[in-house]
Amino acid sequence: MIQKLCFKCQISKPYSEFYKHRMMADGYLGKCISCVKEYERLRLIRLSSDPIWMEKELARHREKSARARALGKKPNLEASRKAKAQWDIRNKHKKQAQGKVNRALKLGKLTRQPCQVCGEMRVQAHHEDYSKPLDVMWLCTKHHAERHVELNKIKRTY
Repeated sequence: MIQKLCFKCQISKPYSEFYKHRMMADGYLGKCISCVKEYERLRLIRLSSDPIWMEKELARHREKSARARALGKKPNLEASRKAKAQWDIRNKHKKQAQGKVNRALKLGKLTRQPCQVCGEMRVQAHHEDYSKPLDVMWLCTKHHAERHVELNKIKRTY
């Protein structure tokens, strides 16, 4: 079996371990698949800490979805359901806290407040600590996302 040397990890691997690339002399990318995936994973972490990039990425996804709806394409609902079910399994403590907030709102034990940053009235409950389900910050969608970006930056520095 013919081998190719990955310029990133310096390991000789079979061609099946490389992405095809028609512009390369041998028809394959110079980095192996695992190095490309690691690079992209780190790139996404770096970019996701930039609120400007996140806002542009959200706008890009909204435009993409709008174009698909205009063409009559339906989203892959089965894949969405499966991804949500997997998230629910991994994050039971978050689901329980969300449920407690919803019940407290219905019973009047908790009331929605304007966004603590900008005063927007359409808000979401943000938990700093899921073990305290009724201790929430009321944030609009934009500031809720920004808060999670901040928390991810703090988490990565430890």
